Amino acid sequence: MAAACVQLLLAASLWLTPLSEAAAVAPLNLGAPSDLWMLSAAGSPSDLWMLSAAESRRRRDVSSREINALLAYHNRVRSQVSPPAANMEFMLWDEGLAKSADSWASQCVWDHGPTQAMRYMGQNLSITTGRYQSITDLVRSWYEERHHFSYPNRCSGAVCSHYTQMVWASTKKVGCAVRKCSNMKVFGNTWKEATLLVCNYSMKGNWVGDVPYKRGKPCSVCPSSYGGSCWRNQCSPKTTPRRLTRL
Repeated sequence: MAAACVQLLLAASLWLTPLSEAAAVAPLNLGAPSDLWMLSAAGSPSDLWMLSAAESRRRRDVSSREINALLAYHNRVRSQVSPPAANMEFMLWDEGLAKSADSWASQCVWDHGPTQAMRYMGQNLSITTGRYQSITDLVRSWYEERHHFSYPNRCSGAVCSHYTQMVWASTKKVGCAVRKCSNMKVFGNTWKEATLLVCNYSMKGNWVGDVPYKRGKPCSVCPSSYGGSCWRNQCSPKTTPRRLTRL
């Protein structure tokens, strides 16, 4: 039998109930969530997150080009939502969120966390065992969930929460990190080599009962802090956003 190259790409996004004391899975979709794709940090004992001595956590810095690619991808998705958004804010990179994402990614754990931070921060995860040409390949599956999402809050697929976090109107900051992991536990299996992407978001989205954005003419309901400035269907700073350069 001829050898075949199989790439596994999984994603997870956390949903929290407002003012909840503990993390919980609370999807907006009306169908039953799939345990294969929905992950919860609730009730997960810390000893299950411990890594064996054989596991490694190799850091792979996100370059300025990759940062710009991630931002461009997110903002393109946000600018093209259907129906159009009246209050979609332009997303910017946040180094603090990137550092927190790297701290969690360094654990090489296929789960959300840390639990305390999930109360005020959104998080999307993606993992692959195969090669990828661009870092945006790791977030494309989040965007593909749009095919199952119906505005304002219906999901006909297993999960839509990665997509809705990407297009949550008031979520205007993102920071991501990538780690190379060895002998990583993923749904009961051990992946010898894995690439883990963690993206943290602020303000946090996916609040149960809320909609991702207000429907209407682009930029017609922007927060007053933007002074009426609109760029590519998004509420944006008065100056045209520039590409980020990391020194």
